[in-house]
Amino acid sequence: MAQEQTFEFYSYSRISHREEPRWKETGIRSEYFADLNEARAAVISMREELAEDHDDIYAYRLERIRTGPLTKENLLILLNQGMGAFLTSYEVVETVG
Repeated sequence: MAQEQTFEFYSYSRISHREEPRWKETGIRSEYFADLNEARAAVISMREELAEDHDDIYAYRLERIRTGPLTKENLLILLNQGMGAFLTSYEVVETVG
C-alpha cells in the first residue's frame, strides 16, 4: 500500500507580550508559503512597510508546519476544527526582528 503524501509549509506569527494559542481563530488571516525563503521575504517586506508608515514594528517567528495526508477525513477535520487540528507538527525555525 502506498503511503499517502503529507505536506510541509511555512508561515509566520507575530510575537507579542500576550500570547494567544497559535492556531486559535483570531480573525487575522494567516499566510502560508512553499518554502522558508518566501516566508522570510514576506515578513521582511511587511516590517519595512510598517517602518515607512512609522507603525509599531514587531518581531515575528517563522514556522514550519506539516499536515497529515490529504484524505477526505483530514479535509473534514481542517474544515470543521481548523488548522490546529489538521497539523501533525509545528515548529519555530527562526525569529525575525
